[in-house]
Amino acid sequence: MDHRCEFDQLGPCAEHDRNAFVAAPAATFHIHGATLAKQPLAFAMVGNTIDASANKPQRWAVVGGGVLGMATALRLTELGHDVTLFEGGEVLGGMASAWQVGDVTWDRHYHVTLLSDARTRQLYAAAGLDESEMHWVETKNGYYGPDRTLRSFSSASEFLRLPGLRLIDKGRLGGTIVVGSRIRNGRKMEQVSVERWLRRWSGNRAFESFWKPLLRAKLGDAYPRASAAFIWATIQRLYAARRSGLKKEMFGYVSGGYERVCSQLHDVLSAKGATVRLSTRVASVASVGDS
Repeated sequence: MDHRCEFDQLGPCAEHDRNAFVAAPAATFHIHGATLAKQPLAFAMVGNTIDASANKPQRWAVVGGGVLGMATALRLTELGHDVTLFEGGEVLGGMASAWQVGDVTWDRHYHVTLLSDARTRQLYAAAGLDESEMHWVETKNGYYGPDRTLRSFSSASEFLRLPGLRLIDKGRLGGTIVVGSRIRNGRKMEQVSVERWLRRWSGNRAFESFWKPLLRAKLGDAYPRASAAFIWATIQRLYAARRSGLKKEMFGYVSGGYERVCSQLHDVLSAKGATVRLSTRVASVASVGDS
């Protein structure tokens, strides 16, 4: 039987973790100056698909214990393979991990789950989290304008009343979102910068007064390096619920935050027989043969 594990839209950080794992038919791992010599590994990757079609269990290595790395290790383990997950940090989670602020455990980055994030919710279920442990709230949108006033624009009427934008600019903004929602394959969006794409569809005025402040608030001075896939993925997620007929977006939060999700996934991986090596940074992977 040909087993293929699909990894698109796995979770809140899947896009960032997309290349979080490495492989070779047989490899020498260099870990903090030490060498784990010639471990036979099975790892074939095409795009976001991993070929796990071997007729007998194989030894697999997953490098990077973020959301995608954990999901990869979990699925391979469930297919009967011998899996070792390497993570450079002290805990699993990557960008979804938490940190301590005084006596409070706080998510390192802001993450949210939408009703349309079916695969993310499946991952929660795999971690033993019940739907009843999710807290759902209806989303509200705010706009911090050039006059330094925060205004709601959660409806079409509120959007049309926003100051600082001409009617034609608002029309182009709406058109930009419509265009982004209708693009089904985001691969080409990775080849163009987010600024260039937004300026093309929304115009320079709308970009400077609307999009640029939002991008700077989210990405800081790194926003010029971001691809248009960033805004495309955001539009796709927010409008998936509307395409399904819900007509509104709902944000979901896990009780205990992502620290709980990652901790429980770690426990599940260990219970299923995967080996998790924390504080183990893989410096390089070198191919040493075909067997």
